[in-house]
Amino acid sequence: MDKCTTSLSVVTYAGIDYHKKFSVITLGDQNGKVVTTGRLSNDRQLIKKFFCEFPGVTCAVESCRGYEWFVDYLKELGLIVHLSNPYQTKQIAQSRCKTDKVDSRILMELLAIGFLPTCYQPTPEERALREQLRWRAHLVRYSTRMKIRIHSLLDKENCGSAIDLFGLEGQKFLKQVRLSPVRQALLEEHLLLLEHIDELVAKENTWVKKTAMANQQARLLMTIPGISYLSALIIIAELGDIGRFKRAAQVASYAGLVPSIYSSGNVRKTGAITKQGSKLLRWMLVQCAWRAVSCSHHLRCHFAMVSQRCGKNAGAVAVARKLIQIAYRVLRDQKPFASELLGKRVA
Repeated sequence: MDKCTTSLSVVTYAGIDYHKKFSVITLGDQNGKVVTTGRLSNDRQLIKKFFCEFPGVTCAVESCRGYEWFVDYLKELGLIVHLSNPYQTKQIAQSRCKTDKVDSRILMELLAIGFLPTCYQPTPEERALREQLRWRAHLVRYSTRMKIRIHSLLDKENCGSAIDLFGLEGQKFLKQVRLSPVRQALLEEHLLLLEHIDELVAKENTWVKKTAMANQQARLLMTIPGISYLSALIIIAELGDIGRFKRAAQVASYAGLVPSIYSSGNVRKTGAITKQGSKLLRWMLVQCAWRAVSCSHHLRCHFAMVSQRCGKNAGAVAVARKLIQIAYRVLRDQKPFASELLGKRVA
């Protein structure tokens, strides 16, 4: 480590720029002045030996891929760890000179002055649920891609069919159709891979239903129009601790379903939704919105009112925003859905 003249005993804060094989650490005193900066291998024994010299130091780690084990290990060592929001940190501290040392120093300085934008740190159980649900989403996406490629192979030889290729009649058609030797071999491989992926999706669907029925919060959410087993679990996994939100509007903002705003002087403009936060949560809420419109009179009226002004897609987004706000109130109050939760303007 590159040491400054300041004594290491005054170290209070640590900014850590985490990478897969190593981390760059900047240590600072209570005023945010740099004490030392250096590079540390991501070896548990070396990490423990290094931080044993600085008990009680407060750390800032930027949220990135693979950070979980590192943050969990620092907490096991008795350190206080804050998870930095990379997007907001970049907005606050943009620099022409971007290096690992600069990044770690900025994290330390923002932490020292109380300006560090932080992320929610999910529990190990919440992380496990998120990963399982996101894996299911990947499997469904892979299945869709395989189906598109199968359609493409048939279209290249004018063998497309008006029937559903993946229904009962379509399965018979795919077994009988004959393409050129190369494309026929590709078709058989695609069908074999699609069959395996669909088996995995069916397995995940069984797990989703079983998990949702065993979860009290999921059962409460399923009383909301349009919310099913899968969407209930995704809401629980992506929102985490509902107590960290004070208002329903904050939850809608967290899901990225609120309009962006530009305001300067007498000029005020609203644009498209911010699309911040979880893409999976936002996509699922929009799918639930279309289902909710067909089974709830009040939400259908809300959809029609917004659609007349802004179009049907905007209407679906407005209903999705209403659904996540209702979900927040259901989880906060631990009570099933009631029409009063729709709000005065909708009800």
